[in-house]
Amino acid sequence: MEQGLTRDTLANATGLSPKFISHVEAGKPTAQIGKVLQLLAELGVTLHAQTAVDIPRKTVLAATHRRRSSHGK
Repeated sequence: MEQGLTRDTLANATGLSPKFISHVEAGKPTAQIGKVLQLLAELGVTLHAQTAVDIPRKTVLAATHRRRSSHGK
């Protein structure tokens, strides 16, 4: 990998399977978004998406808080 991490190191750090990481690295066209975001977070990559509807900031903050607290962060 570009950052010098091995597939097994990433798997241990994220809890994802080495097979899943290999598939993503190879350009698999479909994958569970939550797992991809978990992998990106471990690599220090932030993904931003633009929505077609306005989501109130309060809702975004609540969702972010739930996600962080559910992962022990």
